[in-house]
Amino acid sequence: MDFLTQNMVDVWGYGLSLLEFLAVVTGFAAVWLASGEKSGNFLVGMLNNVLYALLFYQFRLYSVMLLQAVYFGFSLYGYYHWRHPKPDEANGQQELRIRRLTIKQWIAYLLIILIGGGLWGSFVIYTQAHFPEWIDPPAYPRLDALLTSASVVGQWLLSRKYWDNWPLWIVVDLISCVLYAYMGMFFTAILFASFTLIAAKAIWQWRQTYRTYER
Repeated sequence: MDFLTQNMVDVWGYGLSLLEFLAVVTGFAAVWLASGEKSGNFLVGMLNNVLYALLFYQFRLYSVMLLQAVYFGFSLYGYYHWRHPKPDEANGQQELRIRRLTIKQWIAYLLIILIGGGLWGSFVIYTQAHFPEWIDPPAYPRLDALLTSASVVGQWLLSRKYWDNWPLWIVVDLISCVLYAYMGMFFTAILFASFTLIAAKAIWQWRQTYRTYER
């Protein structure tokens, strides 16, 4: 595994490892494919999950490291769900259509994010405190856990093809961009900045598709 974590090239004084390079490339490809409603995004995403699990372990971001396993499971579900949708009762088409959350659903998901993030952050802190010989002190455990909780919800909404996943991802990506830049993962920070732009594009693109259903 050393060949993955060693610096591949120096870019403006920043040592870019092969692991981070591959994670950035596959991450960009997965989100770009998702914005275009391509089911292949989940396959590329699963490879990206493995790569980022290794990278986040290096930087002691344990919550987002474990999040990759959740992403992997949701990607399996999402790929099958997008490829094998139930026939639409209105027109009989075998197509998974874009959907929207109600206000009540938004409130419920926001509560899940806040409560889930708080509980998970406390669990990570508690676990490290009781097993310090096995686990290094986590970096920003509360923020890490909150981003993880929001990301789980975002990935679930994407797998169910809800338009609302994109506004949520914009918030997650912007905060993540700042966090990773501060921690020295500059190319990953750039990747999450590009995710924000792709999500903004998808908000408009998916909305246009959604409006065609009402015609």
